[in-house]
Amino acid sequence: FTTPFSLRTLSYQHDCVKLRVTTSTSEELAVQIRDGVSEQQTLSSATSQDIVVVDGMPTPILIDSEAQDATNTYRAGLITIGFITLLFASNSPILRSAWEYTSSAPPVLLINAAVSVVGLVGVIASSPFLNQIVNDPSAQGNTSKDANNNGNDLAARIIGSSAIAGVELGLWKFLGTTTNLYGLSVTSSDHGAFLIQLTTLIVPVVQGIMGVPIPKQIWAAIGLALGGVVIFTQDPNQSSCASLEGDILCALAAVFYATYDLRLFRWGKLVPTNELITTKMVTQSLLALSMLSLFGRQETLDFLSNSSADDLKLVGIVALWSGLAVNCVAPYLQVSGQQAVGPARAQILYASQPLWAAVMSFFLLGEACGIEGFSGGALFLVAMFLAATAENPDPNCPAKECEV
Repeated sequence: FTTPFSLRTLSYQHDCVKLRVTTSTSEELAVQIRDGVSEQQTLSSATSQDIVVVDGMPTPILIDSEAQDATNTYRAGLITIGFITLLFASNSPILRSAWEYTSSAPPVLLINAAVSVVGLVGVIASSPFLNQIVNDPSAQGNTSKDANNNGNDLAARIIGSSAIAGVELGLWKFLGTTTNLYGLSVTSSDHGAFLIQLTTLIVPVVQGIMGVPIPKQIWAAIGLALGGVVIFTQDPNQSSCASLEGDILCALAAVFYATYDLRLFRWGKLVPTNELITTKMVTQSLLALSMLSLFGRQETLDFLSNSSADDLKLVGIVALWSGLAVNCVAPYLQVSGQQAVGPARAQILYASQPLWAAVMSFFLLGEACGIEGFSGGALFLVAMFLAATAENPDPNCPAKECEV
């Protein structure tokens, strides 16, 4: 048999014959087996191979375990990211309902603190279970340049990588969540969901600047996704419940969320998932509680004293859903899913969030879409198809910085 150019390790086995060929380059190699004798010939230039043969009479069965494992991991990552997308999509309509259906508008800082604390409690309570079902990328070992740089970092050696990673991610998530909540309090759920998806452009552009090879099909999907955002925001049916101030805040939140996604991709390879998410939620909760104490205490007391039982119940439901589903379960799944798919590809799947958010907003909030809204949704579906059918990330990528 002959090794294809794209593979570095091939396994060939039968009942009593086992052959493993490992090449140090991608050059084509021919191997022939005859009654316990192996012959090898490099079809291009010389290369280094290790061959072990156990005598026997083989029936040719070629097993490409590395490629199959990579494909299975990639498909599992797509399913995981798809599920996370639905959780994230529910966030905008659920949060917006806190201002849409209450007689007294709740303070943004109160919602922010409640969501963060609920998320922290959920992470602490559910981490033993989630650790059993979620793959930890850092447990697979890492010899990348990032790992070496992290080991040479004085702060990392003194404080610990988990603390540094968690504090950094918690800061970015706090900034994104707080800005997003302020935006959603004064604009429509649909506008907020679509503008948050500017991360679809920001993440791949930053990766491209860093030298990461992004396939042309992914760039095409990015363009279609952004086109959907532009068309959707022109929908006149949304003009009565949207505002420029809210739209700007949601766009700023997209910058913070994009930074979080990029940093999560790096830290997820170096720090155990449980430590990473727990430290992140502790940081996010402390920052949210500090902001509430410093700038929102009086407003919160006024809301609690003037609100009805139904208002408090609704705010509690919103905090529970956003805290547990969006800030507890989703981040755990996001670590392994994004490592398998890559941040640029994940952003294209995340880009379908506004489409699902629009459907949820229609049933929960009565926010309707016109022709522009449906046209933007159609572009998102095409973008999803392009992202899902793009070639898998190359596990043997020769570039200095790779997508996965």
